Amino acid sequence: MEKIVIFDMDGVLVDTEPVYYKRLEDFLISRGYAFPRAVLDRLVGESSRKTFSILKQADPAFYDSEETYRRDYRAYHQGQRIDYRELANPHVHQTLNQLKNTGWRLALASSSPRANIEQVLRELAILPLFEVIASGNDFRESKPNPEIYLHVAAQLYAKPQHCTVIEDSTYGIQAAVRASMRVLAKRDERYGFDQSPAHALFDDLAEIPALLEGRPADALH
Repeated sequence: MEKIVIFDMDGVLVDTEPVYYKRLEDFLISRGYAFPRAVLDRLVGESSRKTFSILKQADPAFYDSEETYRRDYRAYHQGQRIDYRELANPHVHQTLNQLKNTGWRLALASSSPRANIEQVLRELAILPLFEVIASGNDFRESKPNPEIYLHVAAQLYAKPQHCTVIEDSTYGIQAAVRASMRVLAKRDERYGFDQSPAHALFDDLAEIPALLEGRPADALH
């Protein structure tokens, strides 16, 4: 069997989700919008396009256009730089290099915009480790639609059932399962994620090599 592992980025390689959550919440409050926590939690792991759609559905008086919303969001946070190196999850370099050195082919599938993905990977000095990188903004439907994962498998000339995905969010796990891929989920109880469809849970990236090789894991089923 081919040794292929596809990583999500936010929440898996970098713990960006609390930062993005707070930035969005601050922006919405500054514009006079008060969305309940249940709505904001649904946005974790979503693409910017789907984020706008969910907010518009929750409040029809929200922005008339996604373009205007995104313009104002960028303007509000202009000059507020994020240091992604400080947000790197423990053992990210050790784990990725260990996998690469033991014959695993690495790819990445993230709902974030491509420019952001490349910025994060460059700052962490891990960009060259990935054979294929896919952004959710390049597809008509974002996760939980499996399209992004099926696209990555096709780019690697691999069968979906021969790929393992590393995820954390409800939508990401659902997308990978629907793509008929094995899923390992980084445990996260902050946003009400449903991680039960994953094949195994882990707490630290350093656990991934053993899980991929089929050694004892916190199996769900």
